[in-house]
Amino acid sequence: SRPRHSSSAPSFEQSRAMAALQKEAEGMELHLCPTSQSGYKGVWNTGKKNLRYEAAAGSHRLGRFETAVDAAVCYAKYTASGAEAASKWVATCEARRAGGRRRPAATPGSQREAAPAAGLVTEAEGLRLHLAAGTATGYAGVWTTGKVARPFEAVAGGKRIGRFASVVDAAVCYARHLESGPAAAREWLAACDAKSAEAQRADSDKKREEAVASCAGKGLQTEYKGVQLHLAPGSKTGYAGVWLNGRGSGYRVALEQNGSRRDLGRFNDVLEAALAYAQYVQGRAAAATAPPAAAAAAYSSSV
Repeated sequence: SRPRHSSSAPSFEQSRAMAALQKEAEGMELHLCPTSQSGYKGVWNTGKKNLRYEAAAGSHRLGRFETAVDAAVCYAKYTASGAEAASKWVATCEARRAGGRRRPAATPGSQREAAPAAGLVTEAEGLRLHLAAGTATGYAGVWTTGKVARPFEAVAGGKRIGRFASVVDAAVCYARHLESGPAAAREWLAACDAKSAEAQRADSDKKREEAVASCAGKGLQTEYKGVQLHLAPGSKTGYAGVWLNGRGSGYRVALEQNGSRRDLGRFNDVLEAALAYAQYVQGRAAAATAPPAAAAAAYSSSV
């Protein structure tokens, strides 16, 4: 827990130290506090090596910084303009730190200056992206997650904004957060989520069409007695939920769910077996969306 500021009057040494503190920065009047370790109100020493100072307002942590002045500016922005202004300042400091890790820039037109642009996108969605040479992604505020589906994450001020399928989308999110605040970053995250969902649906539809084409080539029926059958081109029977009866001729119908298998019956004809599986699945789907009374009837009729 953080130490409390002392309410006693400052000593002579504390008053002299306070006189040497910076009183204004970034157009903001900083809040001095001679009884705190940092000399500024709302600024605490974290004990960390890199980000030694933390700005906080009450129990709300605003962000961590390399210098006490940056943390004091964050606190001043929070008290003057609210959380969004403080969040923008946190993102600005983070981008500045990322830029400071780069090597000194070469003369215009040199190979070193052109290298980042050759491998990275510098602008997207009308925004200038924040490059950070030497980082894993090449962009400030963008980290790798190690996940397969969404391998990139946008982070600002130590707070996670969202995860993305592409590094450019994550960099755009960070740039939006920096330019327009958290609300704009969240809007971009929602747009990317919708785009990803649409891509997944398109991929699923494509795989379904390929499965139907493959089954048609094998002579399998996609419909029987007015019911759409569930195809499984990779199975021995060609139909989902239909297995070869290991004890003799015929087919066995079963539903696999949560690691267990429910036996639905045995049939001599593969189409009758596929129909039984399709009707069972259809009944379960109807029961899930119907009112309680109708759901019980739909479920019982499918069993």
